[in-house]
Amino acid sequence: MVHDQEGHVGEWKTVYEDEVEERWVTLKVYESEDAEDEDYSPVVRVTIAPIDDEANEPEQIGDESKHISKVAAEDNSITLDPDAVEDLEEELIEIGFSPEAVRWILSKIPD
Repeated sequence: MVHDQEGHVGEWKTVYEDEVEERWVTLKVYESEDAEDEDYSPVVRVTIAPIDDEANEPEQIGDESKHISKVAAEDNSITLDPDAVEDLEEELIEIGFSPEAVRWILSKIPD
């Protein structure tokens, strides 16, 4: 259970978790007591990480190959906490997702 700045109780709920354009995407929605208000806009958090398979493949550096550790792959994850759901679209495009993938991810946000 998490308390927000106003003291309301809520929690992060994972609503989507899958591969999108060769990256692992986890979409979470913050559920609070305010969710029943008509003017309520969901609070979302998206974490994007490299696929584990890529983390186990050797990375070419000169003539040598170097394995990327799982820890390094986790360090490469990106977490987006937009102020509004509308901002999420722009942020996903900025980090390289196609418009189709962005629409797919946004479609997973519950009304």
